[in-house]
Amino acid sequence: MTAAAATVAGPGSARGTQRRAFAGASAALAVLFMGNNLPSALYGLLRGVFGYSPLTQTLLYAVPVVLIVLPGLLVFGALSDVAGRRALVLAGLAVFAVGDVAFMLASSTAWLFVGRLAQGLGIALGTAAATATLGDSAAGLREDPAAAQRLAALAGTISITAGLAVGPLLGGLLAQYAPAPRVTPLAVHLGLVAVALALALPIPGRAARAAGRWRLAVPRIPDQVRPRFALIAVAEVLCWAVLGVFSAVIASLLGSILRTGNLALTAGGLFIMIGTSAVAQLGAPRLTPVAAQAAGLSVLAGGLVLLLAAEGKHSAALAALAMVGSGIGHGLVFAGNLAEITVATPAAERGGVLGAIYVVNYAGLGVPVIGVGLLSLWTGLEAAAAVTAIVIAAGCALLVPLVIRRRA
Repeated sequence: MTAAAATVAGPGSARGTQRRAFAGASAALAVLFMGNNLPSALYGLLRGVFGYSPLTQTLLYAVPVVLIVLPGLLVFGALSDVAGRRALVLAGLAVFAVGDVAFMLASSTAWLFVGRLAQGLGIALGTAAATATLGDSAAGLREDPAAAQRLAALAGTISITAGLAVGPLLGGLLAQYAPAPRVTPLAVHLGLVAVALALALPIPGRAARAAGRWRLAVPRIPDQVRPRFALIAVAEVLCWAVLGVFSAVIASLLGSILRTGNLALTAGGLFIMIGTSAVAQLGAPRLTPVAAQAAGLSVLAGGLVLLLAAEGKHSAALAALAMVGSGIGHGLVFAGNLAEITVATPAAERGGVLGAIYVVNYAGLGVPVIGVGLLSLWTGLEAAAAVTAIVIAAGCALLVPLVIRRRA
C-alpha cells in the first residue's frame, strides 16, 4: 500500500471504528436502562408470589437508585478517564447480567434486593463511560464538532429514554403472554445484554495518555448560576419524582384504576408516559427554555389531576390522558431546564453543573418513592400514590409563577 493510500485508509478506518464505538455505546445505554425499568411490570406479580408489603415494593425500585446509582455518579463518573471507556461499559453490562440472574432465580424477597442492587451497580458503572464514549466517537458521524456533540447528546437521550420506555412494556408483554412469567422477561433481557456486550467490544480501551490517578467527581455550582440552579433543581425533583413514583407503583395503580390484572396493559401506561416525554423533549427546542418549563410544569400538574380523577372514576380514558399529560410535562420541564442551564453556565464549568443536575434527577427518582412506601404503611399504596400526586401537582402550580417572573 502506498503512503497516499494509507493516508486515505487511515482516516476511513478510524471513522469506522468510531461509528462502531458509537453504536456500541448507544446499545449499552439502551439495554442498561431497559433492564432498570423492566421489573416495574413485574412488581405486582412478585408481590403476589412473595407476599411483600407495598413499602417493600417501593424499596425494590428506590434502594438501588439511592444507595448505588446516586453515589455511583460521584464514584464512577471520572473513572473511565483513567481505566478506559470499554472496561467500565463491559463491567457495567456484566454486573447487570448478574443482577438479572439473581432477580430471575430469586427464591425470596432478599434475593430480589440482591438482583436490584447488582442492576443498580451495573448502571452506575456503565452509564458515564457509555455517555462519554458517545461524545468521543461522534466525530466519526459528523465532521463539524458542534454538530457531532449535538448528535452525541441526542443519541444519549434517545437511548436512555427508549430503554426506560421499552423495558416495562417488554416485561409486561412477556409476563402476560409468554410461559414462565417470572423468568422469561429477565431471560430475554439477559440475551439483549449479551448482544450489547458484543457490540460494545469496539469501544476504545485505556488510552496511553490517560490520567494516571482517579479523583472523586464532586459537582460544583458557580456563584453566578446558583440562583437559577436552585429553581431548576426544584423543578427537576418534581418532574423526576413523577417518573420514579410511576415506575415503582404504576402496575399496581393502573391495575386498581382499570380493575384488571393484565400485566401488558398496566405496564403500557409507563411506556406511554416515557414515550410522550421523549417526543416532548424532541419538540422542546421550538420553545424558549422558560416557556418550556412553565408549560411543562402546568401540563405535569394537569396530568396528575387527571390521574386522581381516573382513580376516582376507574376510567381508562382519563388514565391514558393522565399518562400522556404527565409525559409531556416531564419532557418539557427536563428539556427546558437543560437548555437554560447549559446556556447560562460558562463552558469551563458546564460539565460539573450538568453532573449536579443528574445527581438531583436521581435523588428525585428515588427519595420520593421511599416516602410513598412509608406512607403506604398507614394509607395503602394507591392512597399514598394519590397523596404524592397532590403534593407534586401543588408544587408544580406554585413553581409556575416563579418561572414566569424570571422570564419577565
